[in-house]
Amino acid sequence: MEIIGDDKKIRALFSELRFADEQAAPSFVGVWNRAQLRPRTRVSPLSFSFAAAAFAVFVAVVTLALWSASRPQTTSTNHTVAVTLATPRVTPPTTVGPTPKVRSVAEQRQAARSLRAARFAARQKAELLAARRAEIRAATAISSWQSPTATLLSSQNDALLHSLPQLNESVKELKSFLPNK
Repeated sequence: MEIIGDDKKIRALFSELRFADEQAAPSFVGVWNRAQLRPRTRVSPLSFSFAAAAFAVFVAVVTLALWSASRPQTTSTNHTVAVTLATPRVTPPTTVGPTPKVRSVAEQRQAARSLRAARFAARQKAELLAARRAEIRAATAISSWQSPTATLLSSQNDALLHSLPQLNESVKELKSFLPNK
């Protein structure tokens, strides 16, 4: 095959372009060797110990906060009241109805626990009732669903088409159900 002049020129231009690309692009072997020689980053024991210490401090602070929040706040009342003989005794007026009971701290805690348990049970019962009501609404919606095209398929004679003739009807009335020949 004979190469025409324009083909020679085009081949020469492509050859120059390929040579310029080879000069500009780095060689694969050089890039691979540089990548192999790079030192890999390792986690130093100092950074690991610093992270472990920071985590331990965080856990200690959270534990202290939870412990102080759950601890009941009691006030210390170690005041002594001095009673003198000069003060006259006054009898309190009698009231009709129950007298308030003085409860110990343990009884107050138990009452608070039982109140929280009752509230929790009432909340759970309310949530259960709400869920049941939602299920009933969904079932009602599903059972009352009608096809959007049901109105297009209905006619005035639906009752006649869906009913069976009675045996005591005359033959002429029964023939109205049969197709005409």
